[in-house]
Amino acid sequence: MKVLMVAPEAYPLVKVGGLADVVGALPKALRPLGVEATVLLPWHLFVKAQRVGEVAYAFAGQEERAPLGERWEGGVRFLLLGVPGFERDRVYGYPDDVERYLRFAVAAGRVALGFDLVHAHDWTAALLSLTARVPVVYTIHNLAHQGLVDPALFFHWTGLPWSLFHMEALEFYGQVNLMKGGIVFARAVTTVSPSYAEEIQTPEFGMGLDGVLRRHAGKLFGILNGLDLEVFDPAKDPHLPAPYSRGDVRGKALAQKALWERTGLKGPLLAYVGRLDGQKGLDLILKAIPHLRELGFYLLVQGVGDEGIAQVLRQAEEENPGFVRFVEAYDEALARLAYAGADALLVPSRFEPCGLVQMIAQRYGTPPVARAVGGLKDTVEDGSTGVLFQSYHPEGLLYGVLRLFRLGAEGLGLRGMEKDFSWAKSAEAYHRVYRLALGWGG
Repeated sequence: MKVLMVAPEAYPLVKVGGLADVVGALPKALRPLGVEATVLLPWHLFVKAQRVGEVAYAFAGQEERAPLGERWEGGVRFLLLGVPGFERDRVYGYPDDVERYLRFAVAAGRVALGFDLVHAHDWTAALLSLTARVPVVYTIHNLAHQGLVDPALFFHWTGLPWSLFHMEALEFYGQVNLMKGGIVFARAVTTVSPSYAEEIQTPEFGMGLDGVLRRHAGKLFGILNGLDLEVFDPAKDPHLPAPYSRGDVRGKALAQKALWERTGLKGPLLAYVGRLDGQKGLDLILKAIPHLRELGFYLLVQGVGDEGIAQVLRQAEEENPGFVRFVEAYDEALARLAYAGADALLVPSRFEPCGLVQMIAQRYGTPPVARAVGGLKDTVEDGSTGVLFQSYHPEGLLYGVLRLFRLGAEGLGLRGMEKDFSWAKSAEAYHRVYRLALGWGG
């Protein structure tokens, strides 16, 4: 089975968030099952690859050609499409995102002709559900980002018939919704945890698409993300001062000492690692800071994203010197130190499709305090490998922190290191979905 995975990012070539880790790891996990998965990405200039050809495609009524690059990493074949718009270091968050990724998806449809099946990821590749001439499995990584576009621009750029807009397929409050089209036209739809697959069929979490998802529930599957255990392994992690494992955790104390030295925070340390985004519950952390300080806890926040949140975090650091440290950077080495050296990891999300940080932290022996939503409640065993709290309120977070330390953070961390977060079971589930989409049976 030859599968083309089409995505905006994939580790180790292009990484902004957890989607990159998924797309980078899943092809390796599928290989033992007889699936030959190739990853197709936009060709950013910072990605080095060998040119192997070009792709002809039509966009906005014009014939265009894009160079096609190839690179192998970790036994995975990556193809790179050099369509306009990706010449600079820009992945997401720009005014021309929809036009850039529509052009990419149109050209990707030409590449897909050499494969049995397309696995399209998120709104950036949703167009392939409509246009690819092979079956498509469509994965929703985050329903909050749907890809909305003016209908006149969409049909001008893609050349698709206007009749699609007046069907259930694309129209969304007067705009074209790319994710809606991906859901409607795909042979199968997956999302990244079983609980999130259930939640998005409700008005609370459905982001306006809950009715569409309920109508297509028969082809919707929740498959939990895994971890690349070769990448995230405290016994071999080059970012740590010393290796450690569940059988010998002495290196974990050295990681904590290194984290204290790096941040200037010395004492019971709570860490947040991830995007600065309203989804992630940073407002709860900010409101809880005075109480956490009174209780003797120190706080590290590392991440980049929303400038408004960053500004409030800078202010919190200024007002709490020696107790709050904000590192506004994507710093993998510091992130690994936090996973290994913090006493607990905070994951108080409003909603969470899956989340990887809580799995990484458990693998590194650091228990999470997480809200009981989506993939968080699928991956954290409350009272055993971490603590879950229900209420989206600072008191809920504080309750979770206090309960974790009453239960014993060290014991929770050791049990977390026993959990199997490998991709093996998830890869088997994707393989079954691929077979269903191809009509080969489950």
